[in-house]
Amino acid sequence: MKRAWVYAVSAVVVVTAGVWLLPHAPSAEVPAAPEVVVQNPLDSKVQEAVAIIQSGEGNPMQAIFALREVVEEDPTHRDAQFYLGEFSRMSGQFDKAVERYQIVLQHHEDFAPAATGLAQAQIKLGDTEGAIQGLQAFLAKFPNTPDASNLQTLLADLQAGTTEANEPN
Repeated sequence: MKRAWVYAVSAVVVVTAGVWLLPHAPSAEVPAAPEVVVQNPLDSKVQEAVAIIQSGEGNPMQAIFALREVVEEDPTHRDAQFYLGEFSRMSGQFDKAVERYQIVLQHHEDFAPAATGLAQAQIKLGDTEGAIQGLQAFLAKFPNTPDASNLQTLLADLQAGTTEANEPN
């Protein structure tokens, strides 16, 4: 009986020491599990379409149709509407570009690239005053946007009447 008692106490001491020696927090050496980024299938479709157009490889109309499909499924999809606006502006369809940029800004009002694109399309349509007012309103609402200096430069150029020289195509 005495021997069983000694074995039992020894076992408790060994188990307690083992538990006490185990790490209680994850080791810094263990890498964290990688974040799983779940991308919206519509975002993937937009990225693929834009890549086709920007690379010059493939059928650009196929890419435009893909962007239109995204907009049919989600009319407020920021990137699809924005790129349709960009491609409309690039192809000289400034009225369509204005519509696309306005949709983007209605739903994503702090998206500075759409404000810039809208102003540039308005300039091409001869609506310089509308471009000035739009940029002023955007900058008043979002003065700390990362694109503020570019927008202020465009605004200053518009007010000085020198927009054509600095306007990207």
